[in-house]
Amino acid sequence: MPRLRKRQGASLIAMLAIVLTMVLAPMSGLARQATPTGGGGTMTGAFDVGPGGCPECFNPLQAGAGFTWFEKYFSKLMLYDVDFTKVNGELAESWDVNADGTVYTIHVRDGVKWHDGEPFTSADVKFTIELAKNPDSGSYIGAKFAGVTSIDTPDPLTAVITLGAPNAALLDAFTFLVMLPEHALKDIAPADLVKSDWWYTNPIGTGPFKWSKYEPGQYVELVANDDYWRGRPKLDKLINRYFPEAGSAVIALRSGEIQFSYLSADEAHSLDGDATVKQYSGPSQVPNYLGFNLNQARFQDAKIRQAFMYAIDRATIIDQLYNGSASPLSCLYSLPQYVPTEGLNNYDFNVETAKQLLSEGGWDGSSVEILTYYADQLSQDVLTTIQQFLADAGVTVTLRTADTPTYNQLMADGTFDVTYAGAANGPDPDVMSTHFESKAANPNVLNRSNIADPELDKLFAEGRATIDPTARAAVYQQICTIMNQQVYWAPLWITTRFGGTNGMDTFIWTPAPGGGRYYDAAETWTLAS
Repeated sequence: MPRLRKRQGASLIAMLAIVLTMVLAPMSGLARQATPTGGGGTMTGAFDVGPGGCPECFNPLQAGAGFTWFEKYFSKLMLYDVDFTKVNGELAESWDVNADGTVYTIHVRDGVKWHDGEPFTSADVKFTIELAKNPDSGSYIGAKFAGVTSIDTPDPLTAVITLGAPNAALLDAFTFLVMLPEHALKDIAPADLVKSDWWYTNPIGTGPFKWSKYEPGQYVELVANDDYWRGRPKLDKLINRYFPEAGSAVIALRSGEIQFSYLSADEAHSLDGDATVKQYSGPSQVPNYLGFNLNQARFQDAKIRQAFMYAIDRATIIDQLYNGSASPLSCLYSLPQYVPTEGLNNYDFNVETAKQLLSEGGWDGSSVEILTYYADQLSQDVLTTIQQFLADAGVTVTLRTADTPTYNQLMADGTFDVTYAGAANGPDPDVMSTHFESKAANPNVLNRSNIADPELDKLFAEGRATIDPTARAAVYQQICTIMNQQVYWAPLWITTRFGGTNGMDTFIWTPAPGGGRYYDAAETWTLAS
């Protein structure tokens, strides 16, 4: 068994501080803007550092992360509160649902303007949903609206959405979907919009800040939206600075060059006792997993996939690498109402069982590449340890870390063996349908593992159509059981995530899948005087 030791985060940070001095120096002029003597001023943050970020991703229809930043200049119809307990109106002032749950009437907030001064209307709601549903847009979010049969706009402030069957997950779906301007995009074909420069030259949103400047590889600058419907933001500018080198953002945070960054668990530990950095933490809502490419014959037998679970000593990794700040999973759900209290296999570490299952499943002894986008040192240590555990069971593993755009392309092309990744979870269990429903049942789903299980297809459809919360929870318990037995994805753990600020008087941040889907009141943020 691999021998693990506690990570020494502080020494790692000190070493990186020396190595990265030259990297940080060219941005010092920009960083100096971020310390005003009074109100307003410029806040600089590493908004796309960490697993909730998506550096230099600008199309929110295709992005699976980065919404901490997207939601500063774009907006949605609805968002969760900061604790993810309730869906509240954003661009939707209110909504009505008919008795059988097949007609949703959205009442659009009056007086909202796009950044170019045009009014936001129900036509934009219709345009955005239909764009997301169009396969040419490349949007995985569109799968959440597959049941929409028509959208009527009887007046500029009303959108009537009709479904072919009840969908209890529709309000949750709206918290994923960024609203887009019909007047600016209607003449661009969805296939052309995928890679259009509109997203990074002068994108138009309705958020508290609006687009100002983009320096490739360095930063994006937003300026306050004077016409924001909640009122002008207190900050004058907001800058998203890119940090491609692992660990460099936390050095900039500690020195006060930036005011916010995601922190890995070991970085957070290294900052304990640092009075200049205020830390935030909470459950990530994101299960980490190993996802198998089921197009490959060697992963077809469930015994092979189960063997991977038995081979990995998750308890040791959680204790010694995550310092206890993670919890093991039996399926991809973590909320107790969706997890059966009995009948699940915990897959406790047993290398001999792993070897036996590999033999029974006819493992061919070939090498497996695990692909990830997690570049931080802690995740690299975790993957190296997984590699060692699997080697002890007889599986040779190589590791590959790719930047987010490259990772997404490799996954979309199906040119991967196994991926180590995180999947957005959250309050509504249907969020997993885009990964586990087959493309035959719903052509718009993501499902990069090529899962095709008719029973899962039936249950996800049933779960959406079931309005009663207790009956609905029972459906997802059945889904959890199938996930646990079949191990189409090997569920590992759900972690605590951390963030930190330096020099902020008012700031709201909570760990969230993809960095978004909650109202963070960015228009109220203020720098320390």
